[in-house]
Amino acid sequence: MRAVQANVRRDTTPPVPGRFARWGEGSVIVPPARVGRPDCIEVGPGVVLHEGAWLSVVEAHPGHRPKLVFGRGVRFGRSLSVACIGEVVIEDDAMGSDDVFIGDCYHAYEDVDTPVLHQPMSWPRPVRIGRGAYLGAGAIILPGVHVGDGAYVGEGAVVTRDVPPRAVVFGNPARLVVSGNAS
Repeated sequence: MRAVQANVRRDTTPPVPGRFARWGEGSVIVPPARVGRPDCIEVGPGVVLHEGAWLSVVEAHPGHRPKLVFGRGVRFGRSLSVACIGEVVIEDDAMGSDDVFIGDCYHAYEDVDTPVLHQPMSWPRPVRIGRGAYLGAGAIILPGVHVGDGAYVGEGAVVTRDVPPRAVVFGNPARLVVSGNAS
């Protein structure tokens, strides 16, 4: 079985725009990229996802259709990873650097004798990245998190709870460095 899996080819050519739920003018997903369920992905105009993106959109719970949305002008660097089995919304003009991970779910670990790959998926908790927010290199956004409009998530931050609008967070777990009320 392992030898067969090692030879499995992954399609790294992004689907044509007509396969997406919505595709905005001037948008591009730079190959190589892996895209699951483009019919559940909305891409606004002027979106740029650089090479190495993995949009893992999966219907993990029967009857629970996933939805991934990229708003107008969203930009991400190389190797963006999104795990979506519920809802992930990245609003207009949000931006991210390289190696960002955003997930609304995780593999449960209910049986220590079963490999994680074969464990059930958690129930999704919606994730929202606000308008004009920035996610630094290596940032990780966990299930249920809302990053507010204009917020700045520092490099390598692991965001486990909501980030207020216009706030700055850094660290693992991410901690507030500048309040959103600063001008």
